[in-house]
Amino acid sequence: MRISPPKNWRLKEELYNITLGKCQECGSVFYPYQSICSSCGSSRIEKIVSRGHGKLLAYTVSYQAREGYEKAMPMPIGLIELDEGIKILAPLADAENVKEGAEVEAVLRRITADSSNGLIQYGIKFRVIDNAKYDR
Repeated sequence: MRISPPKNWRLKEELYNITLGKCQECGSVFYPYQSICSSCGSSRIEKIVSRGHGKLLAYTVSYQAREGYEKAMPMPIGLIELDEGIKILAPLADAENVKEGAEVEAVLRRITADSSNGLIQYGIKFRVIDNAKYDR
């Protein structure tokens, strides 16, 4: 799998942030960000960057690898409800203490590496956090 530095640079906002959209007409909040509201069709959309905190609703472990992700298997994947009310699917990091209902936070982690040119691609994963350390 080839990693394209120009493509990663263009997509840095999407790769390194969780960007939500909020419709100024109907108030709908959605992910991923898009320029038109799927609820009312308005183009008055505000970009919101998520705090990256939420609750793990459910999780599973995937053993099927896409090209370029073979070394990341098995991959735990979680259904996460963000504090902003949006539910997303995302990979989980540090999955030893994963349990449903746990508080999670977004962290930047290595996603894959390109062995042909040595480039590493980073992205957002979620990890379980200690509730004593988390202050809303």
